[in-house]
Amino acid sequence: MGALSDLRTLALFAYWDLLRMRRRTMFVAMRVVWFALQVTLFALALSAMVRFRGYVSQGLDYYHFYLLGVYASILFSISTSNAYEVAEEFEEGIIEYHLSLPVKRRILTLGRAIGGGLAGFIFTLPMFGIVLALIGGATPWAVAASLAAALAFSIGVVGLVLSIVLSVKSGDATDVLFGVLDAMIVRLSTIFYPAVVLSKVAPYYYAAVSNPVSHFVDLLRTFFFFEEYRVLAVSDPAIMASYLLGFVAGLVSAAVYVVERKLEGGGWR
Repeated sequence: MGALSDLRTLALFAYWDLLRMRRRTMFVAMRVVWFALQVTLFALALSAMVRFRGYVSQGLDYYHFYLLGVYASILFSISTSNAYEVAEEFEEGIIEYHLSLPVKRRILTLGRAIGGGLAGFIFTLPMFGIVLALIGGATPWAVAASLAAALAFSIGVVGLVLSIVLSVKSGDATDVLFGVLDAMIVRLSTIFYPAVVLSKVAPYYYAAVSNPVSHFVDLLRTFFFFEEYRVLAVSDPAIMASYLLGFVAGLVSAAVYVVERKLEGGGWR
């Protein structure tokens, strides 16, 4: 009964985050429209100017490289936007209410991480559908593996969000931190540039190969275009998948630690 009760409680907290999706319908609609423009007009113009000269076999298309990169950046940005939702909940006293409930803090945190990850994942499904339509000819295995990786990545990012927001407990600090994180982590990755090109600038290259976003997006590329992109990826697909799983486990565990050991009601600045 204890395990079943914990699972039910976890599902309820995950459902809480899914319910909040209704408040962001217009935001998601605007992002989908902008994404469609970005991967059609802008991406086509950009791919006409970029060539993978001298690195890999002929036939490699930067357009497909860019499509999956833009999707990864959108998933990261929308997942980190949960930071502002959590900040609002703290200001409104919702977090304190959750802490007062007779539930385990570990279950509360896991439920919020999974729910937030599911919300970010579901928000980006229309974008993923656009990418699939533009790629064309994807195998069911590649689609299923990519969706599983995207969901895991979103949960990991939400774990990062919970760890930081519930540690700093400051609305102003949240705005600054996640503005900087969104800009820096996306740009210091292989979202727009392959690792083989970044290797010419050592600091940029080492930042990119240690960046979980790089491992996630390059894993997606190898799922869809293994032969074409495996020489451009930051690592072997098995290593990238392990890195992604470690990222998820580590950040969700960090969020659990913050909520169980560090977080108390009040003190929001």
